[in-house]
Amino acid sequence: MTASPENGWIARWKQSVVAEIEAVGGRHDEALIYGGEPGDPGLAGGPGSMSWEINGDLASIVVAGTGAILMEVLHPSVMAGVFTQSSYRTDPLRRARNTLGYVLRTTFGSTPAATRVIEGVKQVHSRIQGTRADGVAYRALDPELIAWVHTSIPWAIMNAYDRYRRPLSTEEKDRYLREQALIGRMGGADRVPESVAELEEYVERMRPLLCFNEQTRSFLDFLAGRGEFEVGARERFDRWAGICASMSLMPEWAQQLTGTHRSPLLQRLWLRPADRLKTSVVRWACPELPCKRMALARASGSAVLAA
Repeated sequence: MTASPENGWIARWKQSVVAEIEAVGGRHDEALIYGGEPGDPGLAGGPGSMSWEINGDLASIVVAGTGAILMEVLHPSVMAGVFTQSSYRTDPLRRARNTLGYVLRTTFGSTPAATRVIEGVKQVHSRIQGTRADGVAYRALDPELIAWVHTSIPWAIMNAYDRYRRPLSTEEKDRYLREQALIGRMGGADRVPESVAELEEYVERMRPLLCFNEQTRSFLDFLAGRGEFEVGARERFDRWAGICASMSLMPEWAQQLTGTHRSPLLQRLWLRPADRLKTSVVRWACPELPCKRMALARASGSAVLAA
């Protein structure tokens, strides 16, 4: 009997896409995190919440990731900590893996497990402090820095979902930001936006504190595979296109600041179609995350207690 296409090259392609995604971001099916007490909805609202809908769409997180990280490091104190005290040069996948893991674990993890994840990150951050090149002291547990880093992530993911999955109403965006704000406050943030209106006001208040300095340039060169971190021409082209596409989710002033701005025509004819195709492929290969499936079972009361 002749094998159907789905059992042949299509199945192999799907497996290769899944393998590539998991190699970068992990599988996220740990029973100790996503299992637990039956009926526990977790921290972000449980089934029916906007957080479960939006953060359950791996495709949106994938295309938003670079933009979120670049927005974080536009704060020079965040950039100083990453530049001098992180392992992004020697372990380039770690930050992407950590960002994805934090989003999924705090959204779909059981309440005790998600709380442990947040406390673990705070413990790591408690050791990160120093002085920026311009002489300003910083510490990673500064509530202002935590608020900025926290806000950058759901902001980018929400924009990606709105553009590439389905349009979100203002009320839905407000619900999402309000659900995510609890996680930000538990992480040590002082005040985080809980609505679109608050987000817009907050970003404008933060803008004067942001900059693109030599450390940021070096970090962006690393992401783009340029200079000291140079890769082949084709890979450089692909990386830069991905960076520009992800940053197109963020405000135009941020694109201009990072040198990632491209004309509206180029965005419409190239960057957005490319990311729309990418999100379609990711959703086809990974229609439901293991962690969301496990969390749904737990919240519905059918999950077995984690050992």
